[in-house]
Amino acid sequence: MARRIKFTTPAGTAVYPHLNKPDVQFNPDGVYKTSLAMDNCDDLLALCEELGREEFGDKVKFKTPFNRDEESGQMVVKVKSKYAPMFFDSTGEIMQGDQVPQLWGGSTLKLGGTISAYSVSGSKGISLQLKKVQVITPISGSNDGDESGFDAVDGGYIAKEILKEEFNCDEQDADEEAMVQESASRF
Repeated sequence: MARRIKFTTPAGTAVYPHLNKPDVQFNPDGVYKTSLAMDNCDDLLALCEELGREEFGDKVKFKTPFNRDEESGQMVVKVKSKYAPMFFDSTGEIMQGDQVPQLWGGSTLKLGGTISAYSVSGSKGISLQLKKVQVITPISGSNDGDESGFDAVDGGYIAKEILKEEFNCDEQDADEEAMVQESASRF
């Protein structure tokens, strides 16, 4: 049986997390997953490469769950599981139910689980199976807390005024009501 190695990532930034509820877009059973962008994950990368060489040999090419973000220079690792992870706060205490905040992209997290090798249909690689999440700084909204909208601009488009000018609501409502009554009288 293939060896499994426990791992814990350094703190990083969540990218497209599906941690509170599973992603069911491509799998009806759902998958809990996230990518994590980190400045330094050399130790974790070395563990993955070591396990790959151990399982597949030195001459076999295999996939790893790492990519380098060309824009930021950070390493981005992908983790997933078909099971819901355990959640911990920044002090290491377990969180349950309503204690767990909604986690959106940009949240600062640490991830833990197991490293394992796979070989499916000629494709060989290393995967990181998610078991636990430590929430350091949660981001729980898509607008980064900016719900104020915009300042007014003089002379611009105003939805209410345009609607009143283009449609005479009283005439349109009367026409629709007459059509409904005519249809009802046919039956």
